[in-house]
Amino acid sequence: MEKLAFAPMIDLPLAGITVSAFVWHFNRWAGHHDIDTSIDVASRLPVARLRVIALFVCALLVCWLVNFAFWSIFALLLGIGMAVALVTGGDVDGGVFGLWAAAYLIREWSFGFPQLVLHPQTHDTGSIASPADTGELVGKSGVTTSPLRPTGDVEIDGVIYSVASADGQLLDSGARVTVTSYHNGRSCVSLMPEPHDDG
Repeated sequence: MEKLAFAPMIDLPLAGITVSAFVWHFNRWAGHHDIDTSIDVASRLPVARLRVIALFVCALLVCWLVNFAFWSIFALLLGIGMAVALVTGGDVDGGVFGLWAAAYLIREWSFGFPQLVLHPQTHDTGSIASPADTGELVGKSGVTTSPLRPTGDVEIDGVIYSVASADGQLLDSGARVTVTSYHNGRSCVSLMPEPHDDG
């Protein structure tokens, strides 16, 4: 068990590197415009940084109190990932899945689960329609009830639908749009042209 004892010379730098990697990734990820959620993750970035730092400080304290090597957590995650990969028909290289899954869950928790809680309803009125209903919307017009970055919500005939911008254009709330296509289970909308005044 001596090998699994807490070693500040190893565990403290490893924790610092891990936290730095998370913060770096958070900064890059929050700046992307193709995140599959209608939640503004960029506004949650400062809190996400604090949460992940607090998580690893707590993990270090627990490891120090029970005299358990911090690096062994990574080994456990690799082992769990390897077991899952083998059970599901993967190979030994699938052990990295454990680390990937843990990192994904930490990111989700840090940002308040923006992707696991998909496209939450942002208004008190109306309801989010199921994806099966949205294939019938092509050609209909509506108004965005949340910003499209490039996904968000649109109200059409009193019902709120989760949609995406057809060309990746970022649209503000209150924009008039038309459903132009249906792709991968989601309606795609385009900004309606401004009416011309011929008078």
